[in-house]
Amino acid sequence: MACDSAKTVSLLPVDPVLEREYSLRTRHPERGGIYERQARASAELRASVSGFRTIRYGDASACLLDFLPAVKPVSDRAPLFVFIHGGYWRALERGIFTFLAKPWLDSGVHAAFIGYELAPRLSVSSIAVQVGQAMEWLRGNTQELGVDAERIVVAGHSAGAHLGACVLDGPKGWHAAGFVGVSGLYDLEPLRHTSVNADIRLDPQDARAMSPMWRDADRATRHLLAVGGAETDGFRGQSIDYAEHLRRQGCAAQVQVVPGCTHFDILDVLADPQSALFRDAHAIVGHD
Repeated sequence: MACDSAKTVSLLPVDPVLEREYSLRTRHPERGGIYERQARASAELRASVSGFRTIRYGDASACLLDFLPAVKPVSDRAPLFVFIHGGYWRALERGIFTFLAKPWLDSGVHAAFIGYELAPRLSVSSIAVQVGQAMEWLRGNTQELGVDAERIVVAGHSAGAHLGACVLDGPKGWHAAGFVGVSGLYDLEPLRHTSVNADIRLDPQDARAMSPMWRDADRATRHLLAVGGAETDGFRGQSIDYAEHLRRQGCAAQVQVVPGCTHFDILDVLADPQSALFRDAHAIVGHD
């Protein structure tokens, strides 16, 4: 996909209140150490998984996904856990987060991790198109991968949760069995008033069009929204408000506030097979 960063957007003054709620780099200086630890665990897991492979799903250099097959799948067509990384659409990469696959693989569920090009090279809408292409590739290759297309759980963290919420349905009536959004962003308008918008370049129309809060949702998909108890009011409100939006549309939507967790260490809880968050996510695939 060609670069589409040339769009001119008039940036708004930074609102100091919203900046504190959503700009997390200065608020969490420990995040670098967390990512380094998670990246080490991820590299060790990839090295240990027989059949691990990286697959190209599109033409752009970052259009890659990692597939990790379960050693003992629960059936010939096993469920699939798909994860989309965050980083405010402008940072990070899929390989940091492979560690999340371990409890899924141990329970007979395959796992896939989607990569994509970043802002400001691409707009948020174009990034969502790439992630949609990755999902299309996965749906189109379920037989080869040994995946049950009716038991795909889409998960994401932060901006990755936003992207996941944008790709939960597909052609011919397909829908994800479940969505696990961790510390997600579902209403993008507040970001227009923060320093983040210098990179993602949202105008009012983009913010509205790309916000799951203003989109219809598929009632057939079960939604689990998790957020850390130590996160900002802005991030907690995003999950709580989105769950209310989903319920108004008749969707099954559960919110889990994980005590003591920040925006960055909450993924350690999702990786813990003994945690309530993992158990609730795992229950979506329907073979507990």
